[in-house]
Amino acid sequence: MILKILIIFLLFFSVTIYSQDRRVILSEKKTNKRIILFAENTTKDTLNIFFIVTSEGYRKSASKPIIKNILPESKIALITLIELDNKPSSYTYELIINEQENNLSFSFDKKAKDIEKIIAGKLVLFTMDNCDTCELLSKTLESRGVSHRSFNIDKDPILYRQFMAFIEKELTQETRIKFPIIWNKDHTIFGYNDLEIMVNGLVD
Repeated sequence: MILKILIIFLLFFSVTIYSQDRRVILSEKKTNKRIILFAENTTKDTLNIFFIVTSEGYRKSASKPIIKNILPESKIALITLIELDNKPSSYTYELIINEQENNLSFSFDKKAKDIEKIIAGKLVLFTMDNCDTCELLSKTLESRGVSHRSFNIDKDPILYRQFMAFIEKELTQETRIKFPIIWNKDHTIFGYNDLEIMVNGLVD
């Protein structure tokens, strides 16, 4: 009887801890169809984080980046996802610990203007490690002589934050953050499904 109760409890309530930078541990608490994502600061310093969730099959998806301070040795809730009925659900996330700002508070407006000089009138790709579609698009553009710049967010997290701040007004509840993120001269495209259609659209 006790074993049955334990199994039922595990089915409806679970906490998952993800492997990552040990300064901030991201964990998941699941109860029925509700998932709450938490961030725990394991250090003795206040840390500033940048967090984005991309989700499918949930009532609420991450529409805007989350930028928060986490007090020393404390844990905070970042976002709650509620599963939709009869739909497969999944999510991915980006968690960046703000190093360069010396752990001071960060707002969308701060430094956002710096990015304008870099992307004004240009074709710019924001890629990430182990992203096959990112690499394929960049190589295809190179092979066709299409001028563009490419930034890996794992290597340029500060620039990525500036860009997301710059396009913050474009982000809505329906926005799905997919990579590569493409700045096509004056607007943003999140990922692609068909390579040829995407390349032709960027060239035109």
